[in-house]
Amino acid sequence: MSVINNMLKNIEQREAKQISTQEGISVKPIYDVKNIAFKTVIVLIMLSIIFLAYLYLPTADKKEIQREPVLLPQKIVAALSPNVSDNQDKKSNVEALVEQDVVKTVVQIEQIRSEVNDLAESELSEATLLVSQPMAEPVVIAEVKQSPALAKNNVLVTSEVTVSKPKITPMTKTKPQNMMTKSVAEAKSPQTLLVEQLAAAKQAIQFGLYNEAISDLNIILAQLPLHVEARNLLAATYFKQQDVNSAQQVLQAGIRQNPNVLEWRVMLSKILIMQQQYEEVLLLLSGEFEAQANLDFWVLQGTAAQSASMHYKALESFKHLTQLQPSQAKWWLALATSKDALGEYLEAKQLYKVALDLGGLNTAMTQHALKRLVALKEAV
Repeated sequence: MSVINNMLKNIEQREAKQISTQEGISVKPIYDVKNIAFKTVIVLIMLSIIFLAYLYLPTADKKEIQREPVLLPQKIVAALSPNVSDNQDKKSNVEALVEQDVVKTVVQIEQIRSEVNDLAESELSEATLLVSQPMAEPVVIAEVKQSPALAKNNVLVTSEVTVSKPKITPMTKTKPQNMMTKSVAEAKSPQTLLVEQLAAAKQAIQFGLYNEAISDLNIILAQLPLHVEARNLLAATYFKQQDVNSAQQVLQAGIRQNPNVLEWRVMLSKILIMQQQYEEVLLLLSGEFEAQANLDFWVLQGTAAQSASMHYKALESFKHLTQLQPSQAKWWLALATSKDALGEYLEAKQLYKVALDLGGLNTAMTQHALKRLVALKEAV
């Protein structure tokens, strides 16, 4: 219609212009004021509606979310079941209303849950670094109060329902379960440490690491000066390095601290025999230690006594050796030599023969025994 009106106006204006130009009379154009005012009012109304909608709709959505009644299906059924059982017709109407309200409630709960989840995700951006904790489900409190009698239109009367949003507690950072924790080593007793150090020293000696072994053994003796095995190993290690003086000093220091250790006396006697200090050997291996004497004790004592021309002492030592090892010819030869030196030729001659008969003597010992047998036959 507006298009047609415009066309008619244009035609009238053209005719008016033609008439005015022909007669030479100026006529003012005629405007439809009512039509223009009507259009202006319509435009203003539309602008005001848009402006009010822009202001009102966001707040209306928030109010509806907070104030809309939320009904739980289970509570509604529990509240309605005792009062609606009398009338079947009313029951059908009420159930229809309940179903509609339940549908609305479920939709509203889903909206609230989505908003809560969005809020939780935005506030807990570091959740991937923490141990996950269960989120608090929205707590919806809804109460339904049925009036004593249903209204005429079978409309269910409900009270206002308030929905409380869940409280989101900040998650505390916890240590990851797969973190490596340092295990505290058990404190070892000094005795255990000494045993381990002694074992390390023995292993070093086996591999020829004598300097490392000497260092470990000196540490042990600094703490336990009377440690017999450590002192024996230290002296033997010095001896393997041909440091005889250090080995001798280690053994002498041990004997001064504990004179009753026979092992230190035996080891020191071996060094003294190499140095041809026979009398000192006899002092170290005196008669008071014969009760605990072993094979080395008798060998060293007999050798030192025979070399020092103490043949009676030597005879005692070699007799013990022939009893301990009767098949060894060298002990019979040493016994014959001491008998020969004491002038007991007949017994010496028999002992030489026993030594030769057993065999096992080296060339020098064999020649010595043969020569003495020849000499004793001529002497006898």
